[in-house]
Amino acid sequence: MVFCKKKWICLFFLFTLTHAENSPQIGLVLSGGGSKGFAHIATLKALDSLNIPIDYIAGTSFGAIVGAMYALGYSGKQIEQMALATDWYEVQNDEPERKFLPYFRKKDTGKYQLDFGLKGVKPVTPTGLIYGQKIILELSKWTRNYEQVYDFDKFPIPFRCNAFDIISGKEVIIKEGSLANALRASISIPTIFAPVEWGDALLVDGGVANNLPVDIVKDMGADIILAIDVSSPAQTKVNINNMYDIIFQSISVHGNDKWEKSKEAADYLIHPEINNVSLLDYRQSTINYLFQAGEDAVESNWDIFLQLQKLIKDSNKSTAKINPLKNPKIRQVTINGNKELPKQFILDYMGIEKGNQLDVENLDANISQLYSLGYFKTLYYEIHPQLDGRVDILIQVNEGSLRKFQLGIRWDNYYDLVGVANVQLNSNWIPGLRIENQTQFAGIRKNEFSVYYPSRKLNFPLYPFLRITNSKYNYQYYNKGNYGGRYILLSDGFTTGIGLLLKNYWNTELNYFWKMESFLPENVSQNKEIIAGINLSAQLDLLDDILLPKNGIVVRGKYENSSTEWGSAVNYHMYQGSGDIFFTRKRNTFRIAGYYHQGLNDLPKNLTTISNGSQTFVGLKEFQLQGKTLLFSRFEYRYKHKKDIFAHLILSWLITAKSDNSHISADNILCPGVGITLLSPLGPLEFIWSRGPENLYTNESWKNVFHFSAGYKF
Repeated sequence: MVFCKKKWICLFFLFTLTHAENSPQIGLVLSGGGSKGFAHIATLKALDSLNIPIDYIAGTSFGAIVGAMYALGYSGKQIEQMALATDWYEVQNDEPERKFLPYFRKKDTGKYQLDFGLKGVKPVTPTGLIYGQKIILELSKWTRNYEQVYDFDKFPIPFRCNAFDIISGKEVIIKEGSLANALRASISIPTIFAPVEWGDALLVDGGVANNLPVDIVKDMGADIILAIDVSSPAQTKVNINNMYDIIFQSISVHGNDKWEKSKEAADYLIHPEINNVSLLDYRQSTINYLFQAGEDAVESNWDIFLQLQKLIKDSNKSTAKINPLKNPKIRQVTINGNKELPKQFILDYMGIEKGNQLDVENLDANISQLYSLGYFKTLYYEIHPQLDGRVDILIQVNEGSLRKFQLGIRWDNYYDLVGVANVQLNSNWIPGLRIENQTQFAGIRKNEFSVYYPSRKLNFPLYPFLRITNSKYNYQYYNKGNYGGRYILLSDGFTTGIGLLLKNYWNTELNYFWKMESFLPENVSQNKEIIAGINLSAQLDLLDDILLPKNGIVVRGKYENSSTEWGSAVNYHMYQGSGDIFFTRKRNTFRIAGYYHQGLNDLPKNLTTISNGSQTFVGLKEFQLQGKTLLFSRFEYRYKHKKDIFAHLILSWLITAKSDNSHISADNILCPGVGITLLSPLGPLEFIWSRGPENLYTNESWKNVFHFSAGYKF
C-alpha cells in the first residue's frame, strides 16, 4: 500500500489561495485486474462515509464496471450488494439458462463436450472462449437507467473507460455510446473474451494499453487524482504455469511502461495487498478475501481520505444521484450484422416498432428469448438519443452458424466407451427446416437421420417429422435376477408423425413407426420380425439443469400399440409414465422420482427390460430390472460440498415387478445407495455404490452393485 505525498504541500497552498470558494476537481482512477477489482469497492464506501464527492471517473476492465456503477449514482454499499448477488461464473457462460431454452435445444443439453459451428464442412474457430452474451445482458440490466444517455459526460459523474483496438494497435478512450457495450469492450481479455466491434475498431481489454488510466481522468479536468491499483506486476518464469498466466503476462509486459508512469502521475495511490489471486477467480471465499484486502488498504491509508475531505470542506458539492428512467418514443430501428436471418424475423421477435414508447426492461427480456433460439453468438442493442427527444434503436447482431457439429464422449462400467456425434443443419431456404444426423458409436451403435419442420420462431405449435434409424444395442438377459447371457438387439426402421409444441416446456408427438428387429443371443443367426404401430408421447420439462438439477420438474408419458392392423408381426399395448421433482435449499437438493411400466399381450423381450442404471433404480445391475409390470420410486438427497463436489444418499423402492414368464416377481423391496459426483471439464465423474436385495439372488457376489461413469449423458 502506498500513500503518495508528492506535491501535497504545493497542492494544499495552491488550492487554499485560488480555490477558497470552489473545491478542487477530484478524479478517481480504478485499474483493471479481473476479479481483483472487487477490492475497489472499499474505496467507494470510504468516500461515501466521509461524503467526499468525485468529479470524474476513469476505469479499465473490471475497474471500468465498478467505476461506471459509481458514476451512475450507485453507492459503494449498493455496488457491493450487486457484486455479491451476481453469479460471476454463470454470467461468463454463454449458454442460456436451460429452463428458458426451446424444446429442441433442451434435448441437446448435457450431451456434448464439443459444440461448434460449420462453414461448409470446416469448423468455425471462435474468437474467444467466451462470447459474452450473458455479460452484456447483465451489464444492460445494471445500466438500464442510463441506456438512453449517449454522452458519458451527462452521467451524475462524468465517466470514461478505455479499450485497445487490435486493428490499429492504439488505445481507444470511450466517452459515448452504449455504456453496457463499452464496459463489455473494456473487459475483453484477449482469447478469453471475444473482441467487441466498435465502428471500424475491434476492441479488447483496456489493460493491454493502459491499465491505470490516470492520464484520461487528468484530461477530463481533474485537479487531484486518487488512483486505486489492484493489478499485479509481471510474473517471474517460475510463476507462469498455464495458458491464462501467459495471457496475463503478455498484457502486463506490454503495458508495464505506461503503468509505471501512471503511478508516478497520481497524486494519491492506494495499492491493496493481494496475493495469489487469479484474475478469473470468482469463488465466494476469494471475493470475501478481496473485500477485506480493500478494507485493509483503506484503513492503512485513511489519512488520504481525511485530506481529501479537508479539500472539499464547506463546498457546495453533493454526491451523485440516480436519475429516474425516462421512456422516450422510438424514432427508428436499425439492425446491423444479420446476413442469413431476415430483418423482419428479428424485429417481430423483439416486439419493437417505430413510434412505440421505449420499454428497456421488455427489450432486455425479448433479447434473452431471441438469443435462446440458438441463432446468435451475441445479440445486443444500443440506444441513440435524438435532438427531438426520441431515440434510435440499433440492434447489433453477431450470427452463429446455422450448421453445427457436436461431439460427446462417455465411459461407464457397462458399455465401456460410448461416443455420439451429431451434425445439425438449419435451412434458410425453407425457414425453420432442420436436418440432423446423430451417430452413436463404440459401446452403442446407432444412427438416426431426422428431418423436422418447426416454425423458425417456434410460434406455430405443430411440426411434421421423419426419423430413420439403424441401431445395435447390447442387452443382458436375467432369469429370476441371475445373469442369463448377453443379447443383441438389431433394429432398422423409420418413424413419422406430427408434434405439438407449447411454450418451451411441453412437447407431444403422435407417430407411426415401422421397424425390423431381432433380439438374439450373441453369435446366433438373425431371425428378424416386423414391428409396427402407433406411439403417443408427451413430455413436460421444467428442469433448470440436466446433469445436476437443482429445481424443477420433468414428467414423461407414452402409449404404444403394435398390431397386425398396422403391419406388425406382434400384438401388444404398452403404457409408460415417469416423473421427477427436484428442489433445493442452500446446499441441499432433494429428488423424488417415480416410474410406471405396463405391457400387455406379446410384448417384445427388450420392452420388458428397463435400463435402470444409476439415475433410476440403484441396487440392481443394468437391465436387471425386468417385467411386464413395473412400479418403483426413488428418493435422493444431494449435498453440495464445494462448487464441483457433490455427495449423494439414495433409496430405491421397488413397489412391484411382475412378469408372465417369471423373470422376476417381487414386491416392496428397498435398495440403498451412496455416491459422489465430481465435475470436470469433460463432464461429471460419478461413482455410486448400492446394495441389492439378497432374496432375489443366488449369486452372492451380486449383492453389492458398483457404478462408475465419466462424461456427459446421452
